Amino acid sequence: SATFNLFFGYFGGGGNPALAQYSVVDRLDYSSDTTAAAPKGPLGQQKWAHGAAGTSSFGYFGGGLNHFGSVTSSIFRIDYSNDTATAAAKGPLGATRDKLAATGNQSFGYFGGGSPGAPKTTVERIDYSNDTATASPKGPLSVARIQLGATGNASFGYFGGGSSKSSVDRIDYSNDTATASSKGPLSATKSGLAGTGNSSFGYFGGGFNPAI
Repeated sequence: SATFNLFFGYFGGGGNPALAQYSVVDRLDYSSDTTAAAPKGPLGQQKWAHGAAGTSSFGYFGGGLNHFGSVTSSIFRIDYSNDTATAAAKGPLGATRDKLAATGNQSFGYFGGGSPGAPKTTVERIDYSNDTATASPKGPLSVARIQLGATGNASFGYFGGGSSKSSVDRIDYSNDTATASSKGPLSATKSGLAGTGNSSFGYFGGGFNPAI
């Protein structure tokens, strides 16, 4: 999973086909984006299939599968002003989840969907001003989904695709106890996609359709 601020992008964790999990964090410098990403302080735990969100100062990596193959609720925070240090344990999420996605604004991070078991509609919110507290349950997604993507701006978060769906759900941060609203779909059904964007547009890229 990845998160970013205006100057750098941070890519954390992951796995490979040999089922090895990583705690590695790589930082991409946008001012020199043709150079290889630089290794930075690791996450506090090896993990993959997690979600990430953040602010201009911190990045939060939550949930996922650890190196034992167990689903976790752990959250680790990268301090961008000291990004060679090991990410600090925060949160956690209110329940163990993997294959989820996350987005947010400068005040809150929203972690939505995922598993274990059947796909979930669950959304939990991290309050960055009190990030040692357990994440709070908020209004659910309109449909259950795993392996989804997410992006957003200061006012709304968009969760798209997953579970071979093309639907997009929008969370209104000013009314985040309500069920997410269904919005214009993606052009194709897909899972395992990723999302990014700016204040005006969201982009959902890649993924696969298990039916193909």
